Amino acid sequence: MTAPHSHLLEGSPRLHYLEWNPDASRTIVLLHGNSANAWWWEPVARAIAPEYRLLALDQRGHGDSEWARPAAYSPADYADDIARFVAHVTGNAEKPVVVGHSMGGLNVLAFARNHPAAARGAIAIDVAVTSSRGRDRYLRRLKALPVVTYPDLATAKARFRLMPNEGGIPEEVLHEIAEKSLARTDEGRWTLKFDRDSFLGGDGLEVLETIKEIRIPTMLVRAEHSRIMTAEAAEQARASNPKTRLVTIAAAHHHVILEKPDEVARVIEEFAASLKR
Repeated sequence: MTAPHSHLLEGSPRLHYLEWNPDASRTIVLLHGNSANAWWWEPVARAIAPEYRLLALDQRGHGDSEWARPAAYSPADYADDIARFVAHVTGNAEKPVVVGHSMGGLNVLAFARNHPAAARGAIAIDVAVTSSRGRDRYLRRLKALPVVTYPDLATAKARFRLMPNEGGIPEEVLHEIAEKSLARTDEGRWTLKFDRDSFLGGDGLEVLETIKEIRIPTMLVRAEHSRIMTAEAAEQARASNPKTRLVTIAAAHHHVILEKPDEVARVIEEFAASLKR
């Protein structure tokens, strides 16, 4: 696979995105999780058949997209960005399948509910279907942490860690992701390139209620060893809506798009192929 093309979508906020297979006829839109960016999808993009045009978006406040000022990072805000982005990249062409991991999955669910005519189907990968006081406290603590900077790129890459830090992800993949997730500050130091205000202090979405209201085909994908999307909550979500399916990726953890990219690619392809054209 060739390197992706990099593009900007002007507007408020200005959005950056990557594109693979620009001449393919069927489109898949990919949304990353919190503190991540479009490049996190590259392992999956390498594994998806070239018949699909792939578009990975840096969501507002992440990667090379513009930060929202004043801060506006609710799932509804992201969903509106996705709708604007989909309208821009598809025009009169076939509607896309929209896929999101973690926070990106929550945003996909909000998008599917709020903009049902804009997509053929939706996939939410390892999302928090239900939350807890402990989880909300953790998210508030993340938002309150000071921004950490490093003196040079080598140190920043060496200190890079996933949250949660688990799964058998190859070291070379982590180094690639780290390099694409760091930027220089005005002072010449290095830091992660996302807006810490994007941590809401909660998920900002009633996930079960949202899933119940979605009227387009939806796939929920759970990593078998996930501590974020429990088996019980995932099954409860699947049972709440006849248009919803559930698949579990074996021996995987929360960062399944990095840990098991081939398996994620197969799930996406099979779901996309199952939808009526």
